[in-house]
Amino acid sequence: MNAHQNKTMKRMSHSLALIITLAFSAQAWPSTLDRIGEKLAPVKLTTLDGKTVNLLDYHTGKVFVVAYTGVGCPIAGRYAPRLEALMKTYGNDGLQIVGINANPQDTADKVRDDIKELGITFPVLLDHDQELTRQLDAKTTTVVFLVDKAGVIQYRGMIDNQYVLGAVRHKASKNYLEKAIKATLKSKKPEISRTAAPGCTITRIKGESTSEKVTYASHIKRIIQDNCVACHRPKQVGPFSLTSFESVRGWSAMIHSVITDRRMPPWNAASEFDGKFSNQRSLPDKDKQAILSWIANDMPRGDESQDPPDKKFSRLWRIGKPDKVFTVKKGFSVPTEGVVEYQYFSIPTKFKEDKWIQAMEARPGAADVVHHILAFTVDPKGPNRQNSQLGLEDGFLCAAVPGDTPSIFPNGRAKKLPAGHTLVLQVHYTTNGKKRKDKCKLAMVFSDDPVEEEVRTRGIYNLNFKIPPGDPNFEVRSEHTFEEDTNLLSLYPHMHFRGKSWKYVAHYPDGTTKTLLDVPRFDYNWQESYILENPITLPKDTKLECIAIFDNSDKNLVNPDPSIEVTFGEQSWEEMMIGYIDYVSVADGG
Repeated sequence: MNAHQNKTMKRMSHSLALIITLAFSAQAWPSTLDRIGEKLAPVKLTTLDGKTVNLLDYHTGKVFVVAYTGVGCPIAGRYAPRLEALMKTYGNDGLQIVGINANPQDTADKVRDDIKELGITFPVLLDHDQELTRQLDAKTTTVVFLVDKAGVIQYRGMIDNQYVLGAVRHKASKNYLEKAIKATLKSKKPEISRTAAPGCTITRIKGESTSEKVTYASHIKRIIQDNCVACHRPKQVGPFSLTSFESVRGWSAMIHSVITDRRMPPWNAASEFDGKFSNQRSLPDKDKQAILSWIANDMPRGDESQDPPDKKFSRLWRIGKPDKVFTVKKGFSVPTEGVVEYQYFSIPTKFKEDKWIQAMEARPGAADVVHHILAFTVDPKGPNRQNSQLGLEDGFLCAAVPGDTPSIFPNGRAKKLPAGHTLVLQVHYTTNGKKRKDKCKLAMVFSDDPVEEEVRTRGIYNLNFKIPPGDPNFEVRSEHTFEEDTNLLSLYPHMHFRGKSWKYVAHYPDGTTKTLLDVPRFDYNWQESYILENPITLPKDTKLECIAIFDNSDKNLVNPDPSIEVTFGEQSWEEMMIGYIDYVSVADGG
């Protein structure tokens, strides 16, 4: 939870716009050219050793599965172990799987390193000329095609329904590919032959354009450097890099999708609140149009000598040199697939006196598998609390979420770390098909100046709701009445996968009402602190109301289970309803 940021941090937050993660994976419905019932035609592909081969030469068994994949696509990574498991289960019965990489930006060396990390043993071939991709009209990096013994395509679509748009279901309830394999091994037609395949959109490369109106060198590199590479570079939260012409061109279909659908930049406040928050992420209309024009004109390279310089990033902490860094000692081994329950790590501070925190920054050790970090403080001498009870009245110390900025407070304003308190880090891990070892850290800079205003955080919450099965618009409300004049600094709504929308509404003592924040499309993957450009004064006796809408229906594609009643709980397949706020007392000088 951040308070008012200085201008440097504001500019940094704007540099985090085009972050493309699992939240923005494409849902491509089966093409009208779905090829079901047609024979797979011969096509030449390339091995990772550079040899030219015929795809049909790999089809010598009863069932042949062509599985698209791509380096850096989170859903493709998660499904790699699933494909490997299917091969081990049905390989002796006549199943053969071949992976297909149609992304020209994925070199043979990158693919070789990727499949080694993923533990893939079946062959992966390159279709960089995209002849096979055009024949099958493959759309995403997770679409699979099942071919019977006679070479006829019997199924196309998803592997199962566990991984969808920005979410991980607790387990798959529909195992489409495995059922199709079982049926085909028995010389029967699959019961379901077509499904949608969620994944990263495959860019169709048409050839080098000679257009010079908008080129990578003249326009696009600057936009990408300013808005994307803070996260989309090696060892950062972005699942793939956008640091070269080849990589930007290769991911252009995804870029086109997310900016036209307004999923990027990741900012979910209603447009009427534009300019109200200091950390608003935005992509200027002229830059958006330049990207779309460049893609429409086949992505010309331009004169490489005219490329703007690469953006420089400090390897140090963004808050400057810390006074203290706390590290999770043993760390956590993240599995390759599935759902990981929230993990909690306790770190004693051992301070004998109160500390005032001027700036703090939480940092994951393995950024590609960490969804968020929340840091709480707990009095070890106080009553024991369940993990789900952390951060209610007393909020949390700080947070780390993709694309957000660290907490930096102006001189005279700070958060209090009471003497002897223990830090508790709540970490949400997301699997990506690769084994990872994570050790989170929390760095702090303490105030050297007298603290005039204590920044406090609290949650405005409801613990007693019950969301009925299948309900698409279930409303839950919570409220807090201020006992003194208060300056509101920031707002941070918190729900899980069933969260649909959120509002903060102030009811003033004079009877007037004002909406302070409206989030019409809540996105669990992009929970952020909305930091007010100018603090809002809430007079004594103002009631701040939070209004949350939940969608527990089957039309909510990220719903873990629409058939159950849902109550308050810490895990992502349960629900929370907490409206966090940062504020200072006017009596303190705020």
